[in-house]
Formats: sequence, structure tokens, C-alpha cells
Amino acid sequence: MEDEGGIPQLNQEELDELAATLDIQYAILDNLTGGHDTYTAAITIANKGETQLQFGNWAIYFSHIRMIEPEHLPCKGGVNLPGGLNLCHINGCLFQLKPTPLFLPVRKGESIIIPIKGQYYSVSRTDIFPNWYIAADGLTPKVIACTANETLDFVAAFDKPWKWKRFDYIAANGKARYDFYDPYSPDIRFKKNDTEDLGKAGKLVLPTPARICMTDSDSPKELQFDARKWLIYSDMLFQKEASYLAGKIGASAVTTNTSEPSTCSVILTQGDISVNVHDKHLHNTEAYHLQVDGQKQQVHISARTSSGIFWGIQTLLSMTTNGTLPVVSIQDAPRLSHRGNHVDVARNFHCKETIMRLLEVMASYKLNVLHLHLTDDEGWRIQIPGLEELTEHSSKRSHDLMEESSLLPLLGSGPTACPPGSGYFTVQDYQEILMFAAERHIEVIPEIDMPGHCHAAIRAMQARYARLKAAGDDVAAEEYLLSDRLASVHTVQSVQMFSENSLNPGLPSTFQFIRKVMQEIQALHKDIQPLRVFHLGGDEVPYQAWEESPACRWLIETGEVASFKDLMTYFVLKVAEIAKDLCLSVSAWQDGIVYQCHPFPRSDFPNKEVFVCAWKNVWETGRAGDIFKLANAAYKVIMTPGTHMYFDHPQEPDPEERGLYWACRYTDTRKVFEFAPQNLFSNADVRLTGEPITSEDLKEMLFDPDFEPLEKPGNIVGLQGQLWTEVIRTAEQFDNMVYPRLLALAERAWHEAEWEHLSRDNGQRKKEQEEDWRDFSNTLGYKELGRLDACSVKYYLPPPGGRCVFCRLSQKGLLELNCQIPGLPIMYCFNLEGDQDWKTYFKPLDVSGSEMIYLRTCSNDGKRVSRTIKMMLGNKESESK
Repeated sequence: MEDEGGIPQLNQEELDELAATLDIQYAILDNLTGGHDTYTAAITIANKGETQLQFGNWAIYFSHIRMIEPEHLPCKGGVNLPGGLNLCHINGCLFQLKPTPLFLPVRKGESIIIPIKGQYYSVSRTDIFPNWYIAADGLTPKVIACTANETLDFVAAFDKPWKWKRFDYIAANGKARYDFYDPYSPDIRFKKNDTEDLGKAGKLVLPTPARICMTDSDSPKELQFDARKWLIYSDMLFQKEASYLAGKIGASAVTTNTSEPSTCSVILTQGDISVNVHDKHLHNTEAYHLQVDGQKQQVHISARTSSGIFWGIQTLLSMTTNGTLPVVSIQDAPRLSHRGNHVDVARNFHCKETIMRLLEVMASYKLNVLHLHLTDDEGWRIQIPGLEELTEHSSKRSHDLMEESSLLPLLGSGPTACPPGSGYFTVQDYQEILMFAAERHIEVIPEIDMPGHCHAAIRAMQARYARLKAAGDDVAAEEYLLSDRLASVHTVQSVQMFSENSLNPGLPSTFQFIRKVMQEIQALHKDIQPLRVFHLGGDEVPYQAWEESPACRWLIETGEVASFKDLMTYFVLKVAEIAKDLCLSVSAWQDGIVYQCHPFPRSDFPNKEVFVCAWKNVWETGRAGDIFKLANAAYKVIMTPGTHMYFDHPQEPDPEERGLYWACRYTDTRKVFEFAPQNLFSNADVRLTGEPITSEDLKEMLFDPDFEPLEKPGNIVGLQGQLWTEVIRTAEQFDNMVYPRLLALAERAWHEAEWEHLSRDNGQRKKEQEEDWRDFSNTLGYKELGRLDACSVKYYLPPPGGRCVFCRLSQKGLLELNCQIPGLPIMYCFNLEGDQDWKTYFKPLDVSGSEMIYLRTCSNDGKRVSRTIKMMLGNKESESK
């Protein structure tokens, strides 16, 4: 069938068949030839069905993390590619492929190869998004079946160095820039995993308490802790904590006002607690003492506040093993007051149950802040009474190219409005999260990211404007409008390729909107967990976009703002003033406070406290020192370093590992564990390339004219992990990226190790650090991961390492296996075809005469396995599946 112009028209049956039978393959060809600027790839479309793919009214839509054909796009009309196809950038990461009249038919059994260039480089399978779909005017769009899975099988293997390496070129300054990273072979992994297997947990409790004193030799080493026979006594101040403990262990709770504690009792009392650690007198509100008395059959927990009691309870629960408790005395307090984890629910929505499971684990390991990133370009995830379009419109993504009823289908969310692209927390959902967090002494800090990352908000308020304008209410229509209706073009793009993503500081309605949102969120918190801090975002703002706005030009022309470069300061301080009116402190990302290498004057902020999340620490950029500048300028600094605490980064430098890699090529659990918060530059390990940073390199960084030594260390108040979710769509992927790295974060945020203050090149530091990691990793494998299994947490399982050795005595080739986390079962198999005979590894294997072996790690509960590794036994070559 053809339209009036003679263009062939698909019907629904034909479109459905094409979606079911087209075979898409995406292949990276070469990251290196284009230097840092571009890489080459190819999209192959094969037709395996009866319906001919020909010139017509159809188009294929897909998400792509990098700009395609950056020399030509974005531009109106797109760019014509070989093969008679036109490529168009829609907005954000969404692209369109459609046929031109030059497109030749692709019949059954035929295929077309479309060469493309991408910006920068692409070295990970998860850079490619699923759910490509085909659409035609008037028809229901359908996902192309071969792309509709989380295994991303349609992405070709990264099987050559030029596919998995990011760059190899001479930079403008004459220095070579070469990617040192290769995927680990089993042999390399075996060497990296060279940690003693203790056969048991190396630590009593995680995070490690400040002081532990075990019983003397004349007393019982442990006591029986049968919850059915124990009572809980507490001061009236700690009734909630007593009830929490009772619910956890199945005991009864009794106050000290009604009876005298007896044997088999847990006693919660208030006391003035202080702890001395590393010659520091820790006298803070979260300190606690815990005493297990073997003679009296009692457990005493004392603290000044309910938070301290709660952390003592977590230590008690952690120590309880098979109905027994060690007889021990513990004095404990945290090193940092802000021990947080950030979760982005805007890019891909993650439901209330996933967040609550995270909160449960955070509480178990004494993390006390959930930084909840609720809004971004790709979605608005919290219901705001009175601004219904924020969720009715912008919590959804679907095939609506004009974005009249929803946002675009970004990040591979597909053409229909369903999770994870669509979803939001209702008022009730959010308040249930708040209640769950408050019971666990975790503060929820909501983030409404602004003025950048606001495409979702802008489009929602345009939908509101259209609705009220149609109803004839012009005044109400403009009350919360965020975009300048007089700006006719939007040519400036954000880092994530969005145009029209920044709130307009020239419009009074922008600040009316912000006040309304802030007030409504404050009301949601009021009777559950009063809001203390509002996070305004402030990151990655495409400032040049404001130059296109008549409203912003008017601010400059009238002298209210000195110049365009001052608009960010103007915006942030206006938001801070609104927060101050509501008696709130504010928080922001580093680039929301630091402009052109210098923080805004702290005295310009009217708020009691201003927190800054410092994340831009890629060592060779020189921005890591901003942490010191901010602390010296009286900001409260939360360390959120991209090189060590971004849990959206891969756990190995392997194309098969999920994650982004802008700050570093990988971040594994050990790297998180080894971060020293109070010795910042001792963490400077490698450049982005993987090239080691030498002592001379470090001296250059520290003697940079712009460097400022730390003068006010007390203003560094926190450490926080970050989970951005562009490539994290499912609950299992969420867990894989967060755990067990979260436990290493908790260890460093709470406990200050002896080795942290030693020089990075000090041999004693390396020795003590290795011993500490040995104890920590054994505790993970022999204890803590079992606790996560019990909570149904699907944590990451690192693949095993392997090494072949020749035994002269037996004249046999023996294979030794190990794992980064001792105590996890390792399994092996000699053949993946047919019936797979997986066996558990216990001792070195005789592999004489075998050419290859397959390896994987297993969870202790036997329910999950790691990536499968293929190891060639003759030449140590390997690959993973």
C-alpha cells in the first residue's frame, strides 16, 4: 500500500513481522584510529522474515550513549548514511534511522551494513542499550525482538585490543596517551587475588569497631543467646530501638521502669560515652559501648543517643552466630558523621522495595544517609501535590516524539510506558520510605537536580502550560513555566546530548516552581523525618544555553546580573535563599559551588550549613584539590570521589562488565576498601589511561600554583558512594553494582585503619593494608555475604583466577584457582556442550591432557554464579561469557 505521494506504507501485520524477524547486530570496529575524537562501528540489519524491508514510512529508533556522526549531528534533517538511510538525532540519547528514496529493498536472507562513527570511544557491551524498535505513522510501534533482552546478545564480541582499548594517540601537548588496560586473564586475576584464605571470618564485626576487648582466659568465651528466653530492658528514650531489636530476634521488650533486669537480658541504657582512637577523643552522638557479660548472662549497650544505641544493636546482631554470642567488650564511634549512599532513580526507576532493601543493608553496616536523586532529564520520580504533570507526564517514557504526553523513550526504555523507564514514588510510597529509613536512623536527603538536568521538569511544565492555556487560564498557565517562550532555538546541548535541559534563571516563575517543590517535599517529611537538607544538584550545567534566552539577556541588560558567567551564582544563591526561608540547609554537587576553579564565597549563602559533594577527582585534571579549597572556605565537604566511590563503574576492566568508565576504567571492592578519606592524595594510584602515578607526578600535582593545602580538616564531614543508573535497569543489576562495594564503603566511612596515614610509598603501609584486606575479604566470604544471601541481595560475584603449575614429583600439570573473596565456592567444568558437569574446586586439579577449562564463582547459598571464564590450559589465553 502507498500513500498519496507514492511512498509505500506498512500495515500493522507487516510491522509486527519485521519486529519479530529483523536481526540487528551492533559491532564496535575500531576505537583507536580516530584518536580521542571518534570510533567506528557498524550496524547490520538482516531480514529473516517474509516481509520485504523497503523504502517507506517506517523508522527504527534506538538509544546510543555517544553522539553518532559528531561531525554532522546534531542538525535538522539528520545525515544521510551509505545504504540509503538517514540518521537523525532526536534528543538526549535517542536516534532515528529511516529510509530515503535511495534505500534498496532488503529481502528475506539479505542484509545491509551501516557504518557509523561515534564520539570518543566505546569499550563495554553495556554502552549499547536494548529495546530498539520499529515504528510507522498510525501503527503501534514494536520492539525488535533480537534486541529485547538484558544479555545484549545483539552486540558483537569485543575480541580485539582495538575494540576494548579506548585510545592510543599523541596528544596536542606531545605526550602519548595509551590505554594500558586489557581484560584480565585467569592468570592475571590469580595474581591480583593473592590473599591468604583464613578459612574463617577475619573480623568479628563489620564495620570494624574502634576498640574490641575479648574476655580473659578464666571467663567463658561465649554465651548462649536463645532469643526465646531473653528479655530486652530499655530506658524510655530507647523504646523504639528496643522494639526493633525484639522484632529482629523474636524477644520481648520491657522497660527498666517496670522491672529489674535479670539474667538472659539485653539492657539498653543512656550514658555519657566517649572513645579514644588514634589519640583522638571521639565524643560524638553516635558512640556506644557494648558489653557481653558471660557471668551474668547479660548484654549491656549504652549510648548518649538513640542513634548510638541503634548502632550498638547492629553490632550485637552481627556478632550473633548460630545462637551464640562472644563474651566481649566494645567501645565504638564513627570517624565521619555523614556515611552515605546516593541512588539515582531518575534515569531508570527503581521501586520502593529495592530502596527499602538497600536501607536495611545500610543500617546493618551503620551507614546513615540515603541521598535520593529523584529527578533528571530522563524522568521525574516523586509526586508533587499541585503539580500533577510532573508525574502524569514526566515519570513516563514512550514513543511520543513531540513529548506531549510523556518523555522520549530514552536509555533503551522502548516505545511503551513501563518500568524501568517509567515509574514514580507516590506520596504514600515516599513516606513509607521515610518511615522505614527513620526507624533505622538513616536520613533521606532528596535531590531535585537543577538548573541543568531538568528536561523532564521543563517538559512537564510545558504540558501544564498547554492544559491551562487551553482552559483559558493564562495567569495560572505561566505560574510555574520553566522555559522562555520567546526563545525560538535550542542549539546548546548538555553533556548527555540534551537541548532544552536547563531551568531559566531569568524567569520569576522558575523560582516560584522551586519554592513550590521544596515546600511540598518539606511537607512530606514533616511528621516522619523533618527535612534538614535540600540537595539542589547544580552539576553539568550547559551555561551557554542561557545566552539564547531573551529573559536572561534582560537580566544582564538591566544590570541585575553582571554577566552571563554570573548567572549560575545568581541561580544558586536564589535557591539557597528559598531554602533559608524554609529553615533548610542546602547541598550541591561540586560544580554547583566551584566555578572556574574557585568556590563561591561561603558568606554569600544565608543557610546555616552548606554541604558539597566533591566528585571531580580524576587525578590528572587537578580538580581533586577542590576538596581542600571547599573545606578551607567553610563548606561541609562530603567526599564522593569518582575514582573510588562511583558504583556505576565496572568491577573489572572487561567489556563484559556492566558500567560506565569516565572517572576510571574500573572500581572493585578492594579499591573502595583501600580509599583513605583523610589522606586524599595517598589514593592517587593511576591516570585514566591506567598508567601508574609516580611520586614525581604527585609532587607536580601538589606544587601546582592553584593547589591549596588543607587547613580545616574538620570540615570534611562525610564519605558517600554513588549509583547512577543509566545502564542499570533491573533489581539484580542494581544489587550487582552496589554490593559488596557498599560494605567496603561502610568500613572506610566508619573505621579509621592504622595504615591510612602512612605514605603511599611506605612499605609498612602496603603490608598493613594487605593484612587488613585479608581480614576484611575473609569476613565477606565466610560471614557477611551469607547475611546478604539471607536478605535475597544478589551481590556481585567476582570471577575466579587460575594458574597452571607443573609438579615435578607427580609429573602432572596442576591448576590452582582462587577468588578475590576467599570462602566463595569456585566451580569448574571441562565442557559447556550438552550435559554440563560442574564440580566444586577443593584442591589443585590435574589438568594434564586438557586443552581448556571453564571456571565460575558461586554464591554460598548455591543460587547464583559469576561470569563463566574460559581458560586455555596450554597458553593461558582466556575469555569470559
